[in-house]
Amino acid sequence: NINFPGVNRHDEETMKFGLFGGAQAVPGDVVTEAALGYHEYGEYIQLAEKLGYSSAWLVEHHFTGFSQLSATLNYISYLSGITSKIRLGSAVVVVPWHNPILLAEQVATIDQLSKGRYDFGIGRGYRANEFNGFGLDMGEAQDIFEESLMLLKRSFTETERWSYTSDRWTFNDIIVEPPVVQKPYPPMWVGAGSEGSIRGVARNDFNLLLDQMSPFEAIGEKIRIYQDELDKLGKPYDRERVAVTRGLMVANNDNQRAEAHILRGKFISEVQILTKDKSAGPKAFSPVAVSNDTDAISNNGAVLGDKDEMGERVERLRDEGVHTILLHDLSGSFDALQQFAEEVMPKFADETDNVRAAE
Repeated sequence: NINFPGVNRHDEETMKFGLFGGAQAVPGDVVTEAALGYHEYGEYIQLAEKLGYSSAWLVEHHFTGFSQLSATLNYISYLSGITSKIRLGSAVVVVPWHNPILLAEQVATIDQLSKGRYDFGIGRGYRANEFNGFGLDMGEAQDIFEESLMLLKRSFTETERWSYTSDRWTFNDIIVEPPVVQKPYPPMWVGAGSEGSIRGVARNDFNLLLDQMSPFEAIGEKIRIYQDELDKLGKPYDRERVAVTRGLMVANNDNQRAEAHILRGKFISEVQILTKDKSAGPKAFSPVAVSNDTDAISNNGAVLGDKDEMGERVERLRDEGVHTILLHDLSGSFDALQQFAEEVMPKFADETDNVRAAE
């Protein structure tokens, strides 16, 4: 195990809470049991902003059959127009599926529209069905990701026209517009889970996004790996540059608890099927647990229960070094959103935050 001296107690008691997920409208304008429609989800994020949630992170997925959000940057543009304070992030844009220059233009536009509230979450992808759908070899994902990332950074920072040619891309005499608001570019967050990928995130000076399926203890170990690599590089560790996604399962009684497990179990099972790679080629890290015991996955890692149990689980995460939790509530419940904000969040805010919340 990798050990590091703890941060001071004041910092430990102050945490940030964001949201993770997305709208989910299905064909025929029928909203699934486990989701909010495109306009209703906007209202959900507006309420989250009023309740003091710090950020909202939107997924990008394709060809699921249960209508997960696909045009993520379009939707974040919409959210930027109906909110004013909450930060908006992509979790994550799967870079190998995009033309990097067109992607840079879209990101810069969102940074302008949101007045610098955008967090650029990126990844190389992990779902086999999506790579198959796009006709891409998962074994090439890392190479595409690295080349595209170089081009994205260049797009955000070049002030004169430039050209580039490789076996994959050709761009002639270009300058990417509009310019970004956040300099040198919006914060880049990378989803990672294996030790090698986490160390790579640290070496490239990216912020780290951790998954929602790993048990509490595993999350602590992943954070310590990130810290360890930064320490080797002589770089300081900033707790605000790590965010951990967790399922939010508000359950005030046994019936609600059982219903929450059924809903989340169905989601985990569906995603596990989409993640399976039937090919023999290399595969990116998957944040989806391999266990078939979906209740155990939630019991060992979700923010679950009534206000007291949820508070205890948040405290466990804090003790593992977590500063920012992104909550994924499959029910899309406005009541649950408000209950967590009013009954759990104040326990992990400093006195200044509590004063602001009361005003």
